[in-house]
Amino acid sequence: MILLVVFGSIWGIIFIFPVFPEKVELLGIEKEQNLGETFMEILMKTPDFKVVESSEIEAAVEAIGHRLEGALEDSEYSYNYIVVEDEMINAFTLPGAHILITTGLISFAGSAEELAAVIAHEMAHVEMRHVVTRLVKELGISVLTSGDQFVVGEVTRIMASTGFDRSQERDADEFACTLLENAQIEPRTLATFFRKLKEDQDNELLEKFEIVSTHPNFTSRIRYVLEYVPEEDFIEVPLEVDWAVFLDQLPEN
Repeated sequence: MILLVVFGSIWGIIFIFPVFPEKVELLGIEKEQNLGETFMEILMKTPDFKVVESSEIEAAVEAIGHRLEGALEDSEYSYNYIVVEDEMINAFTLPGAHILITTGLISFAGSAEELAAVIAHEMAHVEMRHVVTRLVKELGISVLTSGDQFVVGEVTRIMASTGFDRSQERDADEFACTLLENAQIEPRTLATFFRKLKEDQDNELLEKFEIVSTHPNFTSRIRYVLEYVPEEDFIEVPLEVDWAVFLDQLPEN
């Protein structure tokens, strides 16, 4: 109870007196993409950063990504999808629309459509500029654009280990549902993925005390994604990815 009071008080203070300004100076799209290229060049030279080298896996992920990209309206980004060898169930985005997907996430997903739902969510963070906004708020433009290898490592850890705020996560979920529908993929597949995560993890504290969390719990996210109703003329078109063959190409962890 003491911990709940403390966390509740902290949350209240942050809510009333935000730590970060509501508006921050953002990088332009071109500068953000240049920054992302620099980050990726440094990451590729990092020994612990293991990119899966497989033309079959690259082709499958790009096929999913291209279906989603075709449903975007007037995107200014050029997307890059990187599959990383890591058991963690995770996907995150670096500046410049570089979406990193772990082999653990792919193994956990039950279909190409579930993977597409996660990628759509990450693309939402890109298109809504959540990625660069968050990094500029937390680090500042001068640090973010320093090009320092240590900074790149820290940025990667920040994006991989902590989520966006509750409002941003909900906005990204809603954006992802619309994007999936436009790409002729069942949008509520995102709820299926959240349900599997909920069943796989112990979220008892978050289920009871969502107010102390920085982003929605899985029950809330499942509910509002399931409330999304596609248009009456919506027709789902299966992704042309042989999921069993795709999984067989993953390296053994």
